[in-house]
Amino acid sequence: MSLKISVYVPCYNAERTIAPCIASLIAQRRKPDEILVVDDGSTDRSLDIAKRFPGIKIVQHTKNKGLATARNSGIRFSKGDLVASIDSDCAADPLWLEILAAEMERDPQLSGVAGAVNEAERGTIPDRWRTYHMRQHYGRNVVTNPRFLFGANTVFRREALQATGPYPTSLRTNGEDFEICTRMYAKVPDAKLLYQPKAFVHHLRRDNFRSIANTFWRYQTYMSWVRPEPRKIRRTIRQTWTLLKQIWSRNLVWDLRQKRWEGLLIALYFTAVLPWLQFKQQMKNRKEHSQALSKPE
Repeated sequence: MSLKISVYVPCYNAERTIAPCIASLIAQRRKPDEILVVDDGSTDRSLDIAKRFPGIKIVQHTKNKGLATARNSGIRFSKGDLVASIDSDCAADPLWLEILAAEMERDPQLSGVAGAVNEAERGTIPDRWRTYHMRQHYGRNVVTNPRFLFGANTVFRREALQATGPYPTSLRTNGEDFEICTRMYAKVPDAKLLYQPKAFVHHLRRDNFRSIANTFWRYQTYMSWVRPEPRKIRRTIRQTWTLLKQIWSRNLVWDLRQKRWEGLLIALYFTAVLPWLQFKQQMKNRKEHSQALSKPE
């Protein structure tokens, strides 16, 4: 007897990509038993577009609460034995769910499995830079028990998620996939995860210089700013230096070796923008910390 599968889509301001995402789920050869769209307080036409598809279950947040909270809602309101997810800026290959579900049904000890994320948009310098330096896959070979499963497309066993606990909402939109896998390894006896590249989704994201800098910065520093506590300026400077060192001594060196000269533009832009992003977050945390101290107990 095959396991029932729920697929949820966490969605926030994804009006350009939500339609092809949902359409790709409807076109799966292994049909999901239910499809949910978790609208996380979108202010564009995402919700209206999702409602056009018959049979789609809508879970709506009245305000934006972050990706981790949207994932928790998707799990809570779904009913399947297997809980699959795909990001709203991805479109799944027709065999995606069939391949991942088959892995879960073949191995009862498997807690979760994920496929590869192929970059479909490579028309701009930031998109190409993301393709090479912000990959969401482990290559062409199967990997057993990887460090974590990239959250853009996953299938987890419901009981494994229940044993692990909810996604950490304090992280909001970054690192929740790494944290849930880390906790699953720790809390689920003999937890086993799998990366299966034969299953894949197409990433439809489009970046510009500003958005790629923001995404890179958030992903690299999300754990540092979880709590609204003021940080010593020396620590902020040291972290900024580490980020820039990575850009110039690792990413740019690779670009130049591959004769991708456009990588120099990204490096120069990041050098100007990353310190500013660090400074803004420093000021935001100081303000939030002061406000917290001033509140009466």
